[in-house]
Amino acid sequence: MKKRILLLLTVVIAAAAAGFAFYAAKDKGHESAADVSVHTESGDQLLVSITNTDLKTKYYENDKVIHEDKLTGYPAFALDQKQQVLYYTGNNDQNEMRLFKLDLKSNKKTILYKGEESADSLFLSKDRSTIYFRLGKADESNFRIASFDLKTKKYTNLYPAANDQDDSVSGFFYNKKSDSFALLHYSVEEDYKKTDEANEKGIDPEPTTIHFAAGHQNKFAELKSLDQFISDLAVSDDDKQILFTSYTQKGTEQTAAVQMLNADTKKYETIITNQKSFKLLIDAQPQFSADGKSIYFLAEAKGAKKLKDETGREAKVRTIYSYNLENKTFKKVWENPNGIINSFSVIN
Repeated sequence: MKKRILLLLTVVIAAAAAGFAFYAAKDKGHESAADVSVHTESGDQLLVSITNTDLKTKYYENDKVIHEDKLTGYPAFALDQKQQVLYYTGNNDQNEMRLFKLDLKSNKKTILYKGEESADSLFLSKDRSTIYFRLGKADESNFRIASFDLKTKKYTNLYPAANDQDDSVSGFFYNKKSDSFALLHYSVEEDYKKTDEANEKGIDPEPTTIHFAAGHQNKFAELKSLDQFISDLAVSDDDKQILFTSYTQKGTEQTAAVQMLNADTKKYETIITNQKSFKLLIDAQPQFSADGKSIYFLAEAKGAKKLKDETGREAKVRTIYSYNLENKTFKKVWENPNGIINSFSVIN
């Protein structure tokens, strides 16, 4: 698992490092409602996790803070808008994972699950009965997609098979509209080999082959394979288009691009690259708007405010942008200058 962190999980480490670095920030200014700028497309609603200057992780539903908690790990979360329930993960002092359920109406918080696993990329099922997440275990080198039944309080392995120690999921997306999945997976053995070769030669590692797959539960069909560094993916409501962030790496320099894969033709094209006004993050987290006409993504705006922690590490404020596929224009959508966005999702 350590070598996987070196390659494909750079996105998670970068986001977590930014969050934890900011967690110790000296700037302790207080935010007001005016600090959060929201301009979504066609009434879209965003769920945003951000680590702010009050040393808390805050969860926003557009510009409204629905919960805040001490940062205890890279935050993964999902919102049941109908029942007004927030599900999110956190770690205790022994670094054990917890899955929490927070009733936003009563503010009652309960622990649904606790264990030694690490979980991220939470999604709530279409019927709101199940939580899907990417699961990692300390005694295994690969990551899996698992489901957690909110009624029985038990989780089930979905992909890969329980006895498969080589196939590993680097990212997945659950499409609530079609009750389907898209995922990225790779060979742990291949990744170890390429990492070892790079270490021996003292060169940048070559990307491990990433395989795209899609389907329902544990029945997935392979779509395409690419020898690229790929950090995330999302799909359109009709499952026809898959967005993903790919990036190149030369030394410490990384250049990202948002690309779109046609699930039918298997062809892909570059959609978004760096602009004069912003620089794409390697974990841009691209997602379609509800009407499918725009793409939301994460970037650093030109002149973005720097936040410094007590060790001197710096992190720049992140901004959620939108890209209109019809008129090819960009727009700032969500920004808070007092913190670092960890992740976001389109929730309506």
